[in-house]
Parts: sequence; structure tokens; C-alpha cells
Amino acid sequence: MNAPSGSSRSDSRDGPCYALLTALCCAVYFTSYLTRKGYDASILAICEETGLARTAAGLASTAAVALYGSGQFVTGFLADRFDPRRIVFLALLVTASCNLAMPMAAGAACVPAMAALWAVNGFSQAMFWPPLVKIIADRLSPERFKSAVFWISVASNASIVAVFLLVSGCIRFAGWRTTFDVVAVAAFAMAAIWRGAMFRSRRATPPSGDSSAESEESSKGGAARGSNVQRSKTPILPLLGASGMFFAMGAITCQGVMRDGIEVWAPSIVRDVFGLGTADSVFSVTLLPVFGVASMAAARALRRALGGEIKSAAALFGIGLVCASALFVSGGWALWFGLPVLATLSACMHGANLMLIGELPGRFSKYGCVGAVSGILNAFTYVGAAASIYGFAAIHERFSGWRPVFALWIAVLAAAMCLSLRALAKWNRFAAAEDKR
Repeated sequence: MNAPSGSSRSDSRDGPCYALLTALCCAVYFTSYLTRKGYDASILAICEETGLARTAAGLASTAAVALYGSGQFVTGFLADRFDPRRIVFLALLVTASCNLAMPMAAGAACVPAMAALWAVNGFSQAMFWPPLVKIIADRLSPERFKSAVFWISVASNASIVAVFLLVSGCIRFAGWRTTFDVVAVAAFAMAAIWRGAMFRSRRATPPSGDSSAESEESSKGGAARGSNVQRSKTPILPLLGASGMFFAMGAITCQGVMRDGIEVWAPSIVRDVFGLGTADSVFSVTLLPVFGVASMAAARALRRALGGEIKSAAALFGIGLVCASALFVSGGWALWFGLPVLATLSACMHGANLMLIGELPGRFSKYGCVGAVSGILNAFTYVGAAASIYGFAAIHERFSGWRPVFALWIAVLAAAMCLSLRALAKWNRFAAAEDKR
């Protein structure tokens, strides 16, 4: 698709590419969440069968998110310099292989093997988001980019619903090991589809190394970028500092603590607080990603009403703070009360993630570093996630209950809201200047 000569591409020219590209990216990200979250949803069943402590089983998840977070730095920069299509294809093959091997390590309760294997899977998962953001940012107009990010985020939440339903069904009828076989097959199939669709299409995004490559692709009528993508020699660190992203990174870390910590340990919280069985606990927390899907639309509406991504995230952290306080004061109280409050808290974190991780990187497209910024920001999510997955379990085991964890949530959310507000002044100045370019 050739770039139009105007300052932005028309929706009519963007439409067919937008629909196909968004559908493919949604399918890839849906599959990536299947291969990433299957283990987390199976932890309860694995612990019951093997006798592993939750902290021991949680080490594999901690290793995965640690490598996922650090890998974001690497793959973000790689996505700006090499063909992002090939990075995504390789990621699908690696994560499928890791899922095929995981039941053997987990079944033997070999914690080092589990942690090593899932760490490799974590790094492969880091090869999805920055390349996908790079592809759609380079190919779509700013509004289409935001719309594509929205639907990809919806796909991730839909995948979490699918994971909890799959795991609860496997626990009931076939055993938790079947989960890994199913998602591995799905990843291999998705790799074949991605290769067939992206590598045979003239619309596929080629490598984006330097300005000469961009000129060549434009002259050939390939995936040329519009004027919304303009290379700048601005160093990335001063750019991040001027835009207030260093404060935003702190808020993103807090968001990672909450979002991933809740997702991993929600089945355990439900079982311990409300006394449900393992399969029923896993099934009941499907309410969390359902609320998460709704939070995507709510976050976008909030952004339009408040006039900014970081301001919207701060508001969502405030709502989450109220929910965490309610859980701490009530101790969960009853399933009909505690589960919706927990789901609302989780949904607020998904909405904040959409604002801070999904939409903010698109602002840096004209500087030629959207992949790097996306990777850096997303990495800080998993700095927090790595701490919470092990930390929440350790606090629960140390104090024999979840209320101390709820108290920690209050502190984390208060810090996230303050950091977001601190970032607003710099971000507003940066956004105003960026909109004039």
C-alpha cells in the first residue's frame, strides 16, 4: 500500500489493510496469551497433584515474567531494525515448543527445569508486542493505530477467558497436562497462518532499518509510511525524560504488580477466601477478563472525556484504590461481593495498561522509535509482575491469609496514582508540542 501524499492516510485507502492486519495481529496476540497464561491458570492443579508449594510453583512464572520484561528492551530495539514479521514467526515456534515440554517438567515437580523452560517461554513472549506495535504503527494512520491496539487488547482479554475455560475443563475431564498440548497445537497452527498471510502479501511490513530502506520501499510501492512516521535524531533517553515517561514507568510498574499478580493468584484467592473447589475457582475467575474486555471501551471513553492517556490511567488507579480498600476492610466478605470487586479492580488495571502500554507508544511514531518505546514501557509492567507473582504468594504463606496482600495493594495503587499525576505536567507539554509537528 502506497502512502498518500497528504499529511495522513484516508480511511478508504487504509480500510482493507486495516481489517486484515488487525485480524491477524489479534489472532497472534490471542494465541500468545494462550501459551503464556496456561501455566498460571494451572498452578493450583499442579500444586495439588505434585505437592509443590505455591512459592515454588510461582518461581516458573516469576522467571517467565523476568525474561519477558528484560526481553522487551531487546525486542523493542530489534523490531525497529529488523523485519518484525520474522520475529513474530520465530516467537510462535519457540512458545509452542516450550508448552509441549512443560508437562514433563511440571509433572516431575522439577522446579529448576520448570523455571528454565518457562523463562525461555517468557523471552519468546517478549517477541510479540513490540514487533506487532511496530507493524501497525508503520502501516496505519494514527486513529487506525489506536483502533487496532484496542482490538488487540480485547483479543488478549478474550484469550484469558479462553484459558480459564480451557484449564477448568481440562482439570475436570482430561487433566491439566492437556492444556499445554492444546495451546501448543494452536501456536504451531498460528505460525503457519502468519507465515502464509504476511510473507506472501505485498502489504507485509518489510525491515525498517534506515531512511534509505524507507525510500526504497516507498519507490517500490510497498508498505511505505505516511507523514505520521518521520525519523528524528532525538536520542531516546532525553525523549523519554521530556515526555514524562520516567514517572510513567513507575506507574506502569505498579500496574504490572497489580494486573499480573491478580491474574495469577485470583483462583487461589477465590478458593481460600470463599471455599470453592479447584475447578470451580478457576472457572469463576473468568469474570475477571470479561470485566477486562469491558474496561477497554470504558478506558477509551474515559480518555476522550478527560483528554489524555495518563490522566485516564490515574483515574483508573483511583477507582482500583477504592476496590482494594473495600477488599481489605471486608476481607472479601462473600463471593457475590468479593468476586465482582476483584474483577473491577483487575479491569481497572487492564484499562490502565491500554492507556499506558497500548496507546502511548504511538505518540513516538514520528521519532522512528515506536518499537523501542513500546518495549521499554512494556518491560516495566513485568518488572512489577515478577515481584508480585512470587511476592504475593510469600506474603500469603508468611501471614496465613490474603488480607495483608490486600493492604499491599492499597499502597501500590496509591503510589501508581501519585506517579501518574506527577507525569501529567511533562506529558501535557510534550503532547502539545508533538501535536504541532
